[in-house]
Amino acid sequence: MDTRSKTIAQETAPPSVPPGAWLRLKSLSLSAQFLIAASLIVFGLMTGVSLFVAAQVEKAARDAAGSAGAVRLQTLVAPLIERSEDGGFRFDDVFQTRITNLIGTGPPGQRVINIKIWSADGRQVYPPDTTEEPVLFDELVQALAGKTIVSRTTVAKHAYTDEEESLSLLEVYSPLIRSPEGEVLLAGEIYEESEVLERQIAETRQRSMIGVFLLSVPMLSLLYLVVRRGARLIEQQRRTLKESLRNAIELSVENNRLRLLADNARTEAGKLNERILDQIGADLHDGSVQILTLVKLRLSDLVTPRADVSPAMRDSLTKILDLVGNVLDEVRNLSAGLVLPELEHATIDESLQLATKRFLEITGRDTVLTGSTGTELRIPDLSICLYRFVLEGLMNSYRHAHGNAHFVRCSFKRGRLFVAVVDIGQRPVLSSKREVQRARLGKVSQKRRVRTFGGRVRYFPRRNGSFAIASLPIGNVD
Repeated sequence: MDTRSKTIAQETAPPSVPPGAWLRLKSLSLSAQFLIAASLIVFGLMTGVSLFVAAQVEKAARDAAGSAGAVRLQTLVAPLIERSEDGGFRFDDVFQTRITNLIGTGPPGQRVINIKIWSADGRQVYPPDTTEEPVLFDELVQALAGKTIVSRTTVAKHAYTDEEESLSLLEVYSPLIRSPEGEVLLAGEIYEESEVLERQIAETRQRSMIGVFLLSVPMLSLLYLVVRRGARLIEQQRRTLKESLRNAIELSVENNRLRLLADNARTEAGKLNERILDQIGADLHDGSVQILTLVKLRLSDLVTPRADVSPAMRDSLTKILDLVGNVLDEVRNLSAGLVLPELEHATIDESLQLATKRFLEITGRDTVLTGSTGTELRIPDLSICLYRFVLEGLMNSYRHAHGNAHFVRCSFKRGRLFVAVVDIGQRPVLSSKREVQRARLGKVSQKRRVRTFGGRVRYFPRRNGSFAIASLPIGNVD
């Protein structure tokens, strides 16, 4: 990379930003950040383009000046060179006088300052210079090769006078005399003033900069207005999204709070329901059962053989006594099913075992219980819920499919407890609308009871029986 290319690269490179400036840039609006970044990029690129254009213009001007200098050498200097008798070239006083007359000619700012002639071996033959050894520098080599080269005296190539170095003249190297074979025998070097060239280059650079500024400012202004409008829209949408997110978070928090309240209320309702059932059972046992027992005793006294009681009356009282006994047994069974003091401290596994045991006491039918929770988890209300679910399921299958075999299965997977009541044999048949309504009410009560604890119940009727599966979340169990 040459010196000018390095200069252009340094001028167009983006300036380094101190670390602390990034924080200040981030605090600006999006449109301001865009304006700063776009200004740096656009002005940097435009400046690079203008410098490149100026460099190309300078090159073209130098090439034009080189062509003009080459024409001067060919038209003014070459005809003055005469060959000597020995085949060389003669640079006598007459030649020197003619060359001296050429010095200073030309338009202002482009006048000829000096003329030098070089031989093919690198010697300066005019004006003669015997102090230095012949040197073939690049410009001279290219001129001897038939090319026209333009340079400045500020770049050292050979010996210069103080005047030549101080004026920063334009050097033009060009072929001067050629042999019949086309070989360059002499190369000329003409020194010209470069004021006009430098002025043209400066004006070109200045105009290109002005053009860049006049082109960049409207373009940046238009882009800034577009980005500013978009930034305002984005900021408005951002505020809307933040507000929507805030409202969504508040709604989510409120929903979670309400869900927890609903879960707690449902759990408390389940607990209250079980307490009410327990209280109803206690009231039946202490009230209705006692009264029916007293009625049964009085009727038993009346049924005994007495002279004042006719046989027809005794038969009627016997039937009433049997009916009261049946009602008393049903009320006792109902009271016993509602009052469950043995489940107060029972684990879930123990509650399932008690349900199958109670079913055995009521119906005399044995039930196969398989699986377990694998833990000593004690939740009294949940134990009562599962006890009633299993016992209700077994009693339903016993009423509607008396000959089926009964199974209860329990398992715990991924924080959920699964309890299934299964009967296998034949499909249950409901004989009347009353039985259908009773079965429907039983399923509804089971679903409500299990749903109280956040669970669900699913029924699967089969050709050879039925499945009732309850799934309840009980959390992680160690």
